[in-house]
Order: sequence, then C-alpha cells, then structure tokens
Amino acid sequence: MLNQLLDVLSPVQQADQSFLAQNMHPRAMRVYGGQVLGQALRVAAATVDKDRPVHSQHAYFLRPGNPREEIVFEVEHALDGGSLSSRRVVALQQGKPILVCSVSFMLDGEGERFQQAMPDIPPPESLPNERERSIADNSFNEDFMILTGEDLDVRLLDPVDWKQPVARKPVFHAWLKTRGPIEDQPGLHEALLAYMSDSLLIDACLIANGQSFLQDDLQVASLDHALWFHQAFRADEWLLHTVEAECVMGGRGLSRGRFFTRSGELVASSVQQGLMRYR
Repeated sequence: MLNQLLDVLSPVQQADQSFLAQNMHPRAMRVYGGQVLGQALRVAAATVDKDRPVHSQHAYFLRPGNPREEIVFEVEHALDGGSLSSRRVVALQQGKPILVCSVSFMLDGEGERFQQAMPDIPPPESLPNERERSIADNSFNEDFMILTGEDLDVRLLDPVDWKQPVARKPVFHAWLKTRGPIEDQPGLHEALLAYMSDSLLIDACLIANGQSFLQDDLQVASLDHALWFHQAFRADEWLLHTVEAECVMGGRGLSRGRFFTRSGELVASSVQQGLMRYR
C-alpha cells in the first residue's frame, strides 16, 4: 500500500507543463482532497530547481473529484526570481478544474528563530494504531482508508465515535508517519505531509458541536487549504499533527493545524476552511 501511495503521489509527465495522475481510493465516493494537494505540490516541485525547497501552498477545491478517473495537472511557471519561484497548478477531470493552487519555493535565509511549543502528548508507542482500532470496533471502511490504511501508521489521542459523536473540545492530536522508509526526492516528503494535512481539520470543526460527516442532512467538504513549510523533515519519522477548530459559522468551519517532529521542532502549519452546512 505504501508503494501505491508513492506511485499516486508521483504523477507522470506528459509534456513540458502537463502531468497525469492516478487515484488512491477508486471505490471512494470522491477523491480525497489531501491526495490532490500532494500531487499538485509534487508536479510543481518537478519544475523547480532542487535547491529551492517548497515553503507554501495555497489551494482551492472547486469540484469533487471522480476517484475512477485520471487527473490531469497543468503547471504554469508564474515566477523564477533571484531566490523565489512560484508555480500555479490546475488539476482537471473531463477538462474542468477540480483544484487550483499556487505553490511557492524559496531559498532558505538567515534570521531569528521562534516557534510555538509542542503540546505535551503521550508518545506514539503508548497509543493504539488507527487501523487496528477501527477493525476492532467494526468502523473500518475498506473503500476510504486515509487514517486506517497500510501505507500510514496513525496513532490518535482520544479518537471519536463518529456514529455517536458528542460535543467536546475541538482539538485532535495524532502521531503519524509512513509505514516504511522514503527516498529523498524533490517534494516527496512535503507531498506526503500535504496528503496527511487534509485529515482531522474538518473533524475538529464538526466535533465542536457534536456533528458527524456521516449525517445524511449535513454537506461536508473542504473549500480551501493553506500550508506553510518551515524547515526540513522526514515523513517516514514520527510527526505530531495537532489540530484545533478556530471558528464555526455560516455553514463553514475554520481550523488550523501544526506538525511537530518528535523532538519538538515545528516543521509545518496549515489552515483550512470547510463546508459543513445542512442540506
């Protein structure tokens, strides 16, 4: 399964500015947004000098993707400056965009340092694996394995029973990493983090009021997503993904996330707005 994920996050170049990609979960109701985020970041990285790491991605989800159809990615070279490169990426199915995003790459510079502290969370070894937990409690969904697949090892503190949700403090903490070693390829570890970053953000907004994505009367989808990369990291080593809801109103929810290494280094931050309105 990890090899499948790596293949999915490695779109094949068709022409100078065009790439073709497959889907991770062809039997799902729609394409997982984190997959398209990771693919878009990867194709952008393929067009930039290797000495310029990605530092941000800003995306809008325009249409639900069909998981049974290939995705075409078109890359526009927006800027190649002295230290900054910018790419605009459009993901298309049937000739219509399902995602548009800007991805920015920049040479690292010298400056002062400050970061938010990592919360005091039990180590991953003390927490159950989400795949094993979901199989044990009969909540395993073989068609849409984001946190429960064989590609990622995810350990969630205080998981939610989405069949019977209860309003609680809208915060999640999850340890995660790939289930095997990953090569050092341009944008690959960042694409894997982008893939993982789309999980739990809407969940935090839902649980604030005891709602669930399983509700028939509730329309839930990602609207836009922003990522900032602060320093180098490895997706095959434990990362703590901490998520907190910021605001829920107007049929939308806003949440923010942070990724820390096991030693407490903040390596990436995210913000997402999601649709969560009654039908």
